[in-house]
Amino acid sequence: MLGVKDIKKSGAFYDKVLGTVGATRKMDHGKFILWNDAADNPSFSICIPYDGNPPTVGNGSMVAFPVEKPEDVHKVYDCAIENGAMDEGSPGMRDGGYYIGYFRDLDGNKLAAYFYDNENKQHL
Repeated sequence: MLGVKDIKKSGAFYDKVLGTVGATRKMDHGKFILWNDAADNPSFSICIPYDGNPPTVGNGSMVAFPVEKPEDVHKVYDCAIENGAMDEGSPGMRDGGYYIGYFRDLDGNKLAAYFYDNENKQHL
């Protein structure tokens, strides 16, 4: 879960970004929205902070979404950038064999989409 300032604006952003990999809204309670692509997979959510204080960005914090192929990294990253996200590292191979693209959402939260070929452990 990440804190946001404007739940409607951020909700629309994540509808588009997470929609690129098949995730849809499963819950929406006004100050809280949750997305998922399958019941047995982890969920992602945003909220207006419960304590009423402004949301803050965690230093060293990042949410990373696993995707099925390197092309999906580009789909997520490109959609995020097209919808107002800031680049934090364009898609490409990184140490450890990860194909990953980094971005910051509308509130400055750091996120990434990544592909890792765990079975073959080959560099792409």
